[in-house]
Amino acid sequence: MLIAVIIINVILSGVFFFVAWRLWKLKQTMNQVTQSILNADRVTYDVLHATPTALAQGELGTRNLRIRYQQVELQLLRLRQIVQLLSLGQTAWMRQSILKRRTRKPKLSRR
Repeated sequence: MLIAVIIINVILSGVFFFVAWRLWKLKQTMNQVTQSILNADRVTYDVLHATPTALAQGELGTRNLRIRYQQVELQLLRLRQIVQLLSLGQTAWMRQSILKRRTRKPKLSRR
């Protein structure tokens, strides 16, 4: 009877030792997973932490570019108006020159 109790205790001790060893391995795996997640979180934070500032700078740059573009559009519009006025003036000058040539009567020489 004593031998049966010793054998059962050895078997139970072996089973519990195996369960304890598996739990210890599971704890190590969970610690590694936790460290990996924390490292990924840290890296992600480092990368994304500067994002709002970069976005604000980009927005400011875009706003300034739009304002500058509007100014350039106005300058281009004024330049077009000036070119049209010059063209109109050139056309009027050409017409006036043509009319002057037509209205000139050839001078008759007096002999």
